Order: sequence, then C-alpha cells, then structure tokens
Amino acid sequence: MLLKIATIISENNVNLKEINLKDGSVNSKRIDTIAFVDENLDLLLYDNADDLNSLTQTLEKELKFYPIAPLQSAQIDKASFDELSSDELLSIYEKVSARWILNNNIKTIEQLYPTISYLKDLWIKDRNTFFEELWFILKTNLASTDLNIIFHDLKEPTEKQVEKGEKPKLCYSFVKGQKVPNLFEGKDKEALLMKEYDAEFSQFFNITEYSKEKKQFIACAKIDLSPVLIMARINNFNQLQQSILISLFTGLQDT
Repeated sequence: MLLKIATIISENNVNLKEINLKDGSVNSKRIDTIAFVDENLDLLLYDNADDLNSLTQTLEKELKFYPIAPLQSAQIDKASFDELSSDELLSIYEKVSARWILNNNIKTIEQLYPTISYLKDLWIKDRNTFFEELWFILKTNLASTDLNIIFHDLKEPTEKQVEKGEKPKLCYSFVKGQKVPNLFEGKDKEALLMKEYDAEFSQFFNITEYSKEKKQFIACAKIDLSPVLIMARINNFNQLQQSILISLFTGLQDT
C-alpha cells in the first residue's frame, strides 16, 4: 500500500513522495502540475509565500478529494520536505488529514437531513448513482485510500431474453476506487464475500472489523432489506465518524 504526499515546488513542478507502508521505503519523483491531479494523492502541501494563482481553481477542485494545506501548518519548508523519513511523512499526513476529516464530518452533520433525503430519492430512481454518491460520502468522512462497496443489484435481461420471458435477475455489483468511484459487475469473489458476512447484516449498520495496525475497515449495513458490504483502508476511525455512519444508515431506512 502506497501513501502519496506531494509538495508544490512552483506553478509548474510538484515534488511527489510515495511511501510504502509495508517496508517504510520512500520513492521521490518530480512531476508537472498538470499531471498531479491524476496521481491519486493523499496529501498536497504548498508554500504560503508562493504565488499560485494559476492553480487556484485546480486546488479548490482537488480539495474535495484529499487534504491540501500549507507547509507552514506542518512546520516544514520545501527543503526539509526532501529530507523527511517515512515516519515523519506519515506523522504529517495524520496531523493534516485529521483536520480535513473533522471539517468533512462537521459539514456532513450540518447537511445530514438534505443528504439523506437526496440519497433516499436516488435509492428509488437511480440505484447506481445512489452507490456512487454514498461512496463519495464515505470516502470524504473516513479519508479512505481505497474504498469498496458491494451491494445487491438487478441484472436486466437482453432483448432476446425478454422475448423468451426472462425477468431481471438478482446479482451483485460493486463501487470501487481511490479518488473517484467506478461501478463494476460483481463476480464470484463478491458473491463469496457477501455470503461470508451474511450473518452480519441484521442491523442497519454494524462495524464488523477494524484494525488500526492493518488500516482495514469492514462494515455491514442494510438499507431496507438490501445488504451492503463496505470495505476500506483507513488510517484512523473515531467515535464521531461512527456516529455519522450510524445516523446516515439509520436515516436511509424506509420508516
């Protein structure tokens, strides 16, 4: 698993560090400011003293995907960034991302009712978009670096199958991604995972597994009678985040 932290060197250059969380190794490379948006960053730093007006719109757009903060908030500069160890980089990431997560948590609480109303409408009208939106809400409130949501879906018959009288069949789909959600048709792996956790879908929301050391998070939820399996890599998980998820899935029930 890689953690990607970058610093803007100038309007044209970014210093990117990839930290291997398994062995603690750090790989550095320079990329241009056009390419960094495709790197699935976990944290982007910049110098308050730099004129980055040409990047303002890009930074505002990227901020919804991961934390962006001044180097000064981490008490480092561009030169010292090059010398940081993997442990020091991870410490900076945890400090800055904690503030970003808290800000997202507060926004979610403030907008909880309209968010639930919006999602409940999508649940009826557009199930795929519902799970893409749910994926993004979970990602921004958990700061997950990899998020996978498996859910029950209906596979529509082909035109020839309709002619033979076949009807939609129950299947599995999943939304997966690091920065943005991508929808896929479930295979045997997804079916086996849902079967493995079948006994855990008795509640609206249930944290099945969480390991801070392994950075693994698994939760089983239920919307109406439909089971939802959430699997993510996260750095931390606290009581506020748990309360938000419980409130979200409780609100999504058809009461």
